[in-house]
Formats: sequence, structure tokens, C-alpha cells
Amino acid sequence: MTNNQTTYSAHGKFLITGEYAILAGVPGLAIPLRLGQQMSVTPREDATINWKSHDADGSIWFESTFSTNLESVPKDCAVTTKLKQILKTGLSLSGNNHFNCGYDVITTLDFHRAFGMGTSSTLIAMVAAWLECDSYALQFACFGGSGYDIACATAHMPIIYTFDALKPIVNFVDFKPSFSDQLFFVYLNRKQNSRESIARFDKSLLTATVVEELSAMPEALLKSATNFEQFKSLLTRHESIIADLISLEPIQRSFPDFNGVLKSLGGWGGDFILAVGSDAPAYFKSHGYDVVLRWDEVILQS
Repeated sequence: MTNNQTTYSAHGKFLITGEYAILAGVPGLAIPLRLGQQMSVTPREDATINWKSHDADGSIWFESTFSTNLESVPKDCAVTTKLKQILKTGLSLSGNNHFNCGYDVITTLDFHRAFGMGTSSTLIAMVAAWLECDSYALQFACFGGSGYDIACATAHMPIIYTFDALKPIVNFVDFKPSFSDQLFFVYLNRKQNSRESIARFDKSLLTATVVEELSAMPEALLKSATNFEQFKSLLTRHESIIADLISLEPIQRSFPDFNGVLKSLGGWGGDFILAVGSDAPAYFKSHGYDVVLRWDEVILQS
């Protein structure tokens, strides 16, 4: 057995178009982030896995020690139980029944884990790389969802993602808005539960007409990368469509005096929104929203 440490990394994500509808096969424009998660794995001489997870500020948000047999015990917390499920599933998908030794595993986030940038998806991608199994199969078995975040975890540039339970389709695209200095990501100070959010989606409202319009959105946004007014108009229209599908008001109505356009990202009602307009940093910080990130600061480009 070697004592060499192996390291892995994965990118966070933002879904720009297709939230909710992406689960029904509607293509979505998604972007990988410079911010992500890293994992180091070091073999041990015993049959123990010692796991530590660090938040972006360096604090340990999760720590657990358990046997490589991965059997659940009464004292397991919910996170330990889920982690064991991920590891057992990953081993099974890779054709292995057990670990051959123990490990010290350390994970470190670049972003605060409450941000919704992909704490789980980056972990899945790294565990899949470690155990040499299919990352989409691991994601679908352990968390469900569309898998766009798994695609972003290893992507090097924006993508148009189409969900397929057997073989997701990932197309890399060049998306560099000429007005990126007016694009900002604002954290709403509320962690959103993805599964609760998805439950709001009324698939029966996803008519052929709506599917057609939403499916055209990614390409339309790519073509608007040099047309600021068209870009804003597309975001406003997209927000209106999704609002009807989930029976929630567009985020713009929560900030009626904002001089610009706002679009929800991912699960509505929490995590980040996209704010379009040069006034965004000053406006949102004056309203108590301290995390305002510049597009160029966080978006990964080739």
C-alpha cells in the first residue's frame, strides 16, 4: 500500500436558464465557477475512514470517523449516513465490494456551503473520480436531480446541458457577455433546499409551446452576448415563464425600485440571483445583502 496522497477538485455552478424545466429535458445554459471544492485522500494502515470537511473560512463543518465496511450505526448523524451511502454506491458502481484499506479524507470548499454553489455536486464528482465510477450514475442514485451541476463540476467553460437519465448531453459553448461589468451575483441570505424547491414545479403546465420557448433560451442568450437590451429582455421573459410554472412571483417584484433586471438562479426563493445593472453592488449592500460577486470574479472561462 502506498502512502501517497491523491488530490481531486471540482467546480461549483450556476444555472442561468431552464431551472425546474431542465428536469423535463429542456436544455439549460449552465456555467462552471472558479469557486469549487478540493479533496485529498491519503491511505491509512487500518480499516478506518477519517473524514474532515472544511468550510471556506477554514472551519470544520463536518467530521466523522467510521469503519471501511460503511455499515450504519445508531450514532450516525444524517451527514455521516448520507456520506456512507455515497461511498457504498460509488464502490458498487465501480465494481468493488469494499475498500482495501482505510483513508484520511479532507475536503475544502472555496465558497460558503450555504451559498448553494454545489457542495454536494462537487463532492459527488470528486468521489466518482476517486472511486472511478460514473459521476452521473452516482448523482442520480444518491441525490436525483438533473445532473447539470455534475457536468459543471468538471467543465472548463459554459455548457448547454440536456438531461437524460441514461446519457446526459453536454455541449460546450462560448458565452462571454460584452457587458459582464454590469452582471452580478447576489446572495439572498437564505439557503434553499433543492428537493423542496423542485416540488413546486407543476410539470402539467409545461406545454409544447412553453418547452419550445424555454428550449430556445440558451441559444438566444448566447446570441445576445453583445446586445445588452436583448439580454435583459430575455431574462425578464424567462423569469415570467418559470413564475407561471411554479406559482411564485418573479424576484424583481421583491425589489421594485432596483434600476435593472433581476433573475432567479436555481431554486427560487434562496441562494443567488443574477442582478443586471451597474447599480447592483451599492443597491443590494444598502439593503443588507453583503455578498455581491462580479461575473468575471466567479465565472470560469476557457
